Amino acid sequence: MVEKALSEAVKHKALELGYDACGIADATDFEEYLLELARRSALFPESKRLYDWLERLARPRAVFEWARSLVVCARRYNRYRLPDGLKGRFGKVYVFDGRLPGSNEHAAATAFEAFLQENGMQAKNTDPVAATTRLTAVRAGLGRIAKNNFLYTKYGSWQWLDVWAVDKELTPDEPLKKTSLCPDGCTRCIDACPTKALQAPNTMNMGACIAYLSYSLRDLPSEDRRSQMGEWLYGCDVCQDVCPMNERKWKEGETFPGLDALASVATLENIFQMDEISYKTVLQPWFWYIKPEAQWIWRASSIRAMANSGKEEYREYIDAACNDSDARVREMGLWAKQRVTHARED
Repeated sequence: MVEKALSEAVKHKALELGYDACGIADATDFEEYLLELARRSALFPESKRLYDWLERLARPRAVFEWARSLVVCARRYNRYRLPDGLKGRFGKVYVFDGRLPGSNEHAAATAFEAFLQENGMQAKNTDPVAATTRLTAVRAGLGRIAKNNFLYTKYGSWQWLDVWAVDKELTPDEPLKKTSLCPDGCTRCIDACPTKALQAPNTMNMGACIAYLSYSLRDLPSEDRRSQMGEWLYGCDVCQDVCPMNERKWKEGETFPGLDALASVATLENIFQMDEISYKTVLQPWFWYIKPEAQWIWRASSIRAMANSGKEEYREYIDAACNDSDARVREMGLWAKQRVTHARED
C-alpha cells in the first residue's frame, strides 16, 4: 500500500475493532513536554525526581529507535457500569483497565497490533497511562488538554488511549487548533483537588497527587496527606468528576468482564483481612503492575479509608491494625485510632 492508503486502512481497522477514534502523529520528540517537566520541577522541587524519570517519555525514538510514526487509538470507558462498592475508592481508568485479558479493549489492542504487523510494520504498544499518550492524541488531532491535564474529546475525559510506535512513515493528522477548551473562569477541578496537587490550570505537583500516593508508595503517606486522601484506595477521579465537560457523559450501559466479582471482594474489611493466597489470586491480578509482595499497601490504605469514613463499624479493624505484624500497618492503625478518637471528642 502507498503511504496515504495504508494510513487510511489503519484508521479503518481501528474503528472496525471498536475504537472510537484513531489518529496518526510523527515520532519526533515532544519538546513541549520537556519544557513542561522543567517548569514543574522548578515549581515543585520535592517532586523533581519524578519529573526527571518522565523525561524519557518525551523521546519516542530513544525508546524505539526504529519508530517513524505514532498511531493512537481512543476508546471510551464511560460506556460501562461502575459497581457502587468501587465508586469513590478506585480511579475508573484503573478499574476499566484495557490491558486486562478478557476485556474488549485487550482483544482490540491485540488484533490491531496483529493487523499492523501483517501489513509489514514493526509495531509496539507503548505505555497507555503515560502522560505522553495524551500529547500524542493531541498531536494526532483527537482532542485537547483541559486545565486538569486530561485529554478531552466529545465523550469527555473518560477514555482509554493506546499508542503504537511503528516503523512506517504514515500520513500524520493535523492537531486541533489551540483554542480555549474549558469554560471561561471555571476552576472546579482546581478548587476540588483534595491535596491541592492541582494548584493552577495545567499544573500538577505529581508527588502530592492521590493517584501517585496510592500506587507508588515506598512508605506511608505523610500524616497531613492521609486525611486528605479520603477513602480513595487506588487512584482518584475528583478533578474529572467535578468537571462540567464530563456532566452526563457516563452512560453505564455495559458490564466490564469480571468487575462485579472484584467489587464483591474489594470492601475495606475484606482488603484488610485478605489472606495472602486470596490477595494473589483476586486483587493483585487486577492491579497486576503492583508487586505481589506489596499487600501491606492495600491493608494500610484500607485502614486509612476506614478512619476517614468516620464510621464506627470499622473500630475493630482499626484496633486490630494497631497490633499488626507489619510495622507500616501498625503505624497507620495508630494514626487511624487517634483520628477517630479526636473525631468522637469533637
